[in-house]
Amino acid sequence: MNDVARFRAQFARLLLIILWINAGLMSLTPGAQLLLGQQTLILAGIGLAALGTLALYLYRIDWPARQITSMATLGQVMLLVYAFAGHPYQSDMHMYFFAMLAVLAGWLDWRIFLPATVAIAAHHLALSLFQPAGVFANGGDTGRVLLHGAIVSVQAAALSLLVWALRQALETSETERRQADAAREIADEARRHVAETTAKAASERQRILNVVANDFENAIAGIARDVIASVQSLRAASQQMKHGAVEVLQRSTAASRSSRQTSANVVAVTQVTSELAQSFAEVDRQVAETARIVGAATLQAGNVLHTVGDLSRKADEIGNIAGVISTIAKHTNLLALNASIEAARLGRSGGGFTIVAQEIKSLATQTWRATEEIQGQIEAIHQSGSEAIAAIDAMNLTIGSLNQISGAVAIVVEQQNVATAGIAENIRQAADETVTAAGHIDIVSRVAAETDEAASHIALSADELSLQSSHLDAEVAQFLGRVRAA
Repeated sequence: MNDVARFRAQFARLLLIILWINAGLMSLTPGAQLLLGQQTLILAGIGLAALGTLALYLYRIDWPARQITSMATLGQVMLLVYAFAGHPYQSDMHMYFFAMLAVLAGWLDWRIFLPATVAIAAHHLALSLFQPAGVFANGGDTGRVLLHGAIVSVQAAALSLLVWALRQALETSETERRQADAAREIADEARRHVAETTAKAASERQRILNVVANDFENAIAGIARDVIASVQSLRAASQQMKHGAVEVLQRSTAASRSSRQTSANVVAVTQVTSELAQSFAEVDRQVAETARIVGAATLQAGNVLHTVGDLSRKADEIGNIAGVISTIAKHTNLLALNASIEAARLGRSGGGFTIVAQEIKSLATQTWRATEEIQGQIEAIHQSGSEAIAAIDAMNLTIGSLNQISGAVAIVVEQQNVATAGIAENIRQAADETVTAAGHIDIVSRVAAETDEAASHIALSADELSLQSSHLDAEVAQFLGRVRAA
């Protein structure tokens, strides 16, 4: 129901009340004695009120109900004017026509004023012709009827225009109100849509942020685990390298001390050999005559015997020293191999360790080769000793037969001089090899010390990397917390 219909429905109830009020006014009229009596007028007024009520009941506020109720209302006014016939207020009752016309404007239908105007004019004209007293107190007058008709027409026209404008205003207002309501509904729907879209966007954004944060957290956690594992491996490798370097340093230090002691012993032996040579020279001078007789055999036997004994003893000492150096070289080579393996596991960061390990391995190989050469020489010395023993056995037979000859002493002295010179030369060579081995051992010691320092630095770097990894893990956790809370 629109605004016009609602207004008409409210007006219908008001007009129904007016119809029955007009019917009640019939009983208050002076009761003019014309063609119709007061009772008839009252019944007629009630009949018109009932007709209007029936029309409203049947047609509600539709056009037939509006037309019938309008005519019934004007009919009651006609009856009231007729009832006041001969009364001074009869002329004043004509004003009721104008009042009811104004009231009928409540139907908001200009079409009712045309038949109403025609009915009023016809009423005035008919009564002025057939019963003038029923309409005018002074009798009929056609000019007066026309004047009343003109006045009613003007009022009807004005009311029609007013009603039309009012209805247009109501319809326009209703249209605008409906448009406003529709716009309000659209705006409400838009707001609801925006709110839902915003909520969905926020939810989707939060979901995406959570997914990104979870993926990022998983990736960082995997990297952190790899870093921690690498740090642990690096720390273990550095500790192993450090232990190996310390062990190499300790062993090389011991080998260096042994080598220096060996060098000192060789120097002492050289000095003793020199003194021995001088003693033999003195003996040679003392037994020169005897040496001419048995010099050859005695000198050879004594020389060989002394050479074999002294050479065997020194060869054994040098062999022991060479064995120690060879063992150190093999162990150093093994440690260098382990260092190379650990450096290869470290990748680019272990390039320096690889170079150091290769240098250590090279020095160890040189040391091992030198000891092998010493062992070879020692084996040659042993072989010469065996041959010398055989010769001594043969000579002993000769010396046994010539033992009583003093010449044998000179020969032995001469041979001892020659053997002493050979021993001195061999001892000098052994001293040179010992000095060389000591130099290599010093290099091994220095490299071991550098390896120990580098291993300590690697361990410190691994600890620092572990701390940085823990700090990174904490920062990532805080960042993901802020992302999930956004």
